[in-house]
Amino acid sequence: MTACTLAVDVGGVIYYDEPFDLAWLQGVWELARKDDPSLTMDAFLPAMRDFYGDRAPGTPPPSLFPPNGTKSWQRVRERWTSLVQPIPGAVDALSQLAGEYEVCIVANQPPECLAALRAIGIEQQVRLVVLDSLVGYSKPDPCLFKWALDHLGWRPEHTMVVGDRTDHDAAPALALGCSAAIVNPDRGWNVPARVDPEIVAAYREVKARRGHTAEGKARHWALAAFRDLADVLRAVDREERHPWPGQGVRP
Repeated sequence: MTACTLAVDVGGVIYYDEPFDLAWLQGVWELARKDDPSLTMDAFLPAMRDFYGDRAPGTPPPSLFPPNGTKSWQRVRERWTSLVQPIPGAVDALSQLAGEYEVCIVANQPPECLAALRAIGIEQQVRLVVLDSLVGYSKPDPCLFKWALDHLGWRPEHTMVVGDRTDHDAAPALALGCSAAIVNPDRGWNVPARVDPEIVAAYREVKARRGHTAEGKARHWALAAFRDLADVLRAVDREERHPWPGQGVRP
């Protein structure tokens, strides 16, 4: 197998997810407090932890202080580009890879992601940007990847999916016959302005707990950073086979 086309995720690969989450949580807290001045942080944080807790596959996420969760998310979307924090080295790595391979973006992101990718110079370098919010399929449904492959005329056996989750990226990629590489980015993101430190601390705890449970059994290349993908592609070209579990690449 020779990987010559790449389907790349955005959150956790090109830019950090955490600033959006934290800005959203702070907005929910402020709106909920406005509705109910008696609400305390001691009551808000358990609800936040429950929101991010494990749920049965296929069940919708619980609401967080409705309708404030929806209102806060709309405000975050209005600020999307200003909240973007590119992962160090990721934009340059994609630019270099786009010079050697055909690349597309496949991600669960709001429509505002398009303007963000344009602002950091990504949109101009890829063949296609496929977002669940615009297409109608969402990961982990393999249909989102299939939609992209069909529109580009790419063959699954020649395509590598690059993401940050085994359940949302590696599993559907392998189901289609693609190979997969999973990025484990650093925690170098910065907290957006005016987010309460208690929210930040609780969020870090939740993220750490989810990180321990998110790994699936799908076989994939393990990357310390997106820039290491070039090493994987060289190995794939050399070995001409799908990667095996536990295969690691480090800088």
